[in-house]
Amino acid sequence: MDTNDTVQEILQKAVEGLQKTANLNAQVQYGNYDFDAVLRIGLNEMELDFAAEVKNSVTPGTLGAFVRQVGLVPQEQEWLLVTRYVTPQMADRMKEMGIQFIDTAGNAYINQPPLFIFIKGNRPVDRVPQERPTRAFQPTGLQVVFAILCNPGLENEPFRQIAEKANAALGTVGWVIGDLKNLGHLLDRGKRGRRLLRKKELLDRWVAAYPDQLRPKNLLGRYGTPNKEWWKDEELTNLEAYWGGEIAAAKLTKYLKPQIITIYIKEKAGRLLLKHKIMKEQDGNIEILNAFWNFQYNWQFPKLVHPILIYADLLATGDKRNIETAEIIYERELTRLIREN
Repeated sequence: MDTNDTVQEILQKAVEGLQKTANLNAQVQYGNYDFDAVLRIGLNEMELDFAAEVKNSVTPGTLGAFVRQVGLVPQEQEWLLVTRYVTPQMADRMKEMGIQFIDTAGNAYINQPPLFIFIKGNRPVDRVPQERPTRAFQPTGLQVVFAILCNPGLENEPFRQIAEKANAALGTVGWVIGDLKNLGHLLDRGKRGRRLLRKKELLDRWVAAYPDQLRPKNLLGRYGTPNKEWWKDEELTNLEAYWGGEIAAAKLTKYLKPQIITIYIKEKAGRLLLKHKIMKEQDGNIEILNAFWNFQYNWQFPKLVHPILIYADLLATGDKRNIETAEIIYERELTRLIREN
C-alpha cells in the first residue's frame, strides 16, 4: 500500500468486520516485516497468526501477481489478504485459489484448521473509493513503461524515440517520465541523462496494472475452431503476429499444456482466421489481441511476445500451473532485465 494511514484504516475496519460477522477478536501488530502487519486471531485458547498484506482493491487480473508475491517471501505465518471489499464472485474465486482474505464489510475466507470461515455477500457500509492510477499506469502510460522495461536504456533517449517505440503520443511520454520521477523509479541526472530505478518494483506494478488497464483495450475478440490442434503446426509465417500467454510459455519452457491460445497481431487477422476456420465464439479458447508496441525484441524466439508480456499473461489467469511457469520465465528471462545498475 502507498501510505501507512491507508493500511491502518483498512486493517482496523476489516478487524471490526471480522468481529461483527464471525464473532472473532483479532489484534494487529506492526513491525519491520516483508508484509504490512501480523494479524493475530484468538480462537478459544489458541492464537493464530497471519501475515497480512493490505490492498485497496483486488481484481481478477491482480490475483495471480499476489499469489506469486506471497510465494516469494519466506515466512512462517499463513498469508491473509486484507482489502476494502470482495464481491461474492471474487470471494468464490479467491477461495478456489486458496487465497485467504478479510474485508471491511465482514466478508472472509480463512482456512486454518481448526478455524474455517467463508462469508460472502455482505455489502460495504461505506462507499468503496476507487483508485485512479497515475498516468504511468493508465493504458497508454503502460505502453510507455512497457517499452522502457523491454528496451534497457530507452529512458535515456529523446521523448520522440520513446513515443515511437511505445506507439504513444509524445505528450504521454512527458507525463509518464514525470510520474516515474515522482514515484522514485527514474532519476534525472541532468547532462548525464536519466536512470531507471527500482526496476523490480516497477515491473511488479506494471504486471499488476496490465490485466485490468491495458489488456482489455487491446482484446479484439474470443474465437473458436473445430480443429483444436491447429496451433501446433502454425508458425505465423508472413504474419506480423506473435504467440502470447500459455502458448508462448509452452514453447519457451516445455512446462505447460496450453488451454488458452493467445495471439498478438499487428494486422488484420483475416488470413489466419480463414486458414484455420476460426470463428467468433464468446467462450472460445482463442483470444486475439492487438500488438500494442512498436519495437522488435532481439532473441531466439521471434514469434513469441516479449517475456514480460508472457509473464503478465500467465499471472493474469490466476492458474496455479501458469503461476509456476511464470516463475520459471521470471528467473530465466526477467531477472537480468531488472538488475539494478
